[in-house]
Amino acid sequence: MARIADPKKMDNIKKAVMECIIDYGYSGVSIALICEKAGVSPGYLYRYYNSKEELVQELVDLEMSAIVNSFISDIDSSDTMYEAGYKTIKKLFMNANKEPMLAKFDASVVMDLKILTKERFSSILNLAEKCIELGIKTGEIKSNITAAEVLVVSFTIPFRYLSFALELENDKKFTEKEAKRIAQICVNALK
Repeated sequence: MARIADPKKMDNIKKAVMECIIDYGYSGVSIALICEKAGVSPGYLYRYYNSKEELVQELVDLEMSAIVNSFISDIDSSDTMYEAGYKTIKKLFMNANKEPMLAKFDASVVMDLKILTKERFSSILNLAEKCIELGIKTGEIKSNITAAEVLVVSFTIPFRYLSFALELENDKKFTEKEAKRIAQICVNALK
């Protein structure tokens, strides 16, 4: 008879993974550390996950899918790169107001390329290509911009800003004005 996972323990494990990634990066995370923070035994964790990689990847895939799908939707529903960037950054910032730890985790994941699978990285490159198409069409970016440059700008600037702001201010509340400013900085960086 299969054992049913305790939802509270599973939430504690996921929270512990996020905290560990934020505090130590992917390379610094271990099953022992996750179990210690979650208050579960390694045996309990291994009933549901074969490895640290499997556990971390499940969370990363969930978060990165949400971010990428949101950005694709924002690009598809926008007339300009600025508008698409603003919509996405606003969502990131407003979600950070509700769940700062999740926002820090997302930022940590985006900044650590070792966490991303080749498939996930490929989907992010496709996202960059969509940005380039829109930006060239609207004249917001030059035709010689590369996908790597778009990724560096569109991921690094908003997520680093988010990380620094949350680190500097305990009760940071992001505003729409900040989202607009960061979106404009991103577009300007690609001109």
